[in-house]
Amino acid sequence: MSNRSRGRKQSAMMAFCGLSAALSVVLMFSGGLIPVATYCVPMVCGILLLPILIEYGKKMAWTTFAAVALITLLIGIDKEAAFFYLFLGYYPILKWEIERIKNKPARFAVKLAVFNISIALMYMILGILLNMDALIEEFTQMGWMLLAAFIVLLNVCMLLYDRLLVPMVFLYANRIRPKLRFLRG
Repeated sequence: MSNRSRGRKQSAMMAFCGLSAALSVVLMFSGGLIPVATYCVPMVCGILLLPILIEYGKKMAWTTFAAVALITLLIGIDKEAAFFYLFLGYYPILKWEIERIKNKPARFAVKLAVFNISIALMYMILGILLNMDALIEEFTQMGWMLLAAFIVLLNVCMLLYDRLLVPMVFLYANRIRPKLRFLRG
């Protein structure tokens, strides 16, 4: 492969990853405007990592994830959404490694463990280290029953998100990718 051809491929890769990161950052910033977006927008931004993973591999997907996480943490409006992305935005990259586990109940348990450990760490850091008293007060005002329902609902959302990632890969591969001419050359 000539230097010129290699340079074009690298330029296309950087542009593709940069545009995906920019779109994710814009979505993360707009997420601060709508309260429910705190949980939805980081998931959508995670889906935007799938084309990068497919086209350029794990290393570029992790790099793009790190760039978006850093930018949204530093200058993002909604810090809870930024932390949600930091602690769970990588899941679409990790999912395909978890899918290699042959035992279905073990695979299911690993998915839930990754999610619940990430969420617990995220809220511990938000609540204790960053001294977000309002967040701690919000959870204590919920009461144990409502908090348990919130945790169950988050787990159900995570499992639905996990199921959604497979059709998203097929949608990208069969509908979107053929229209991206720069990937062919």
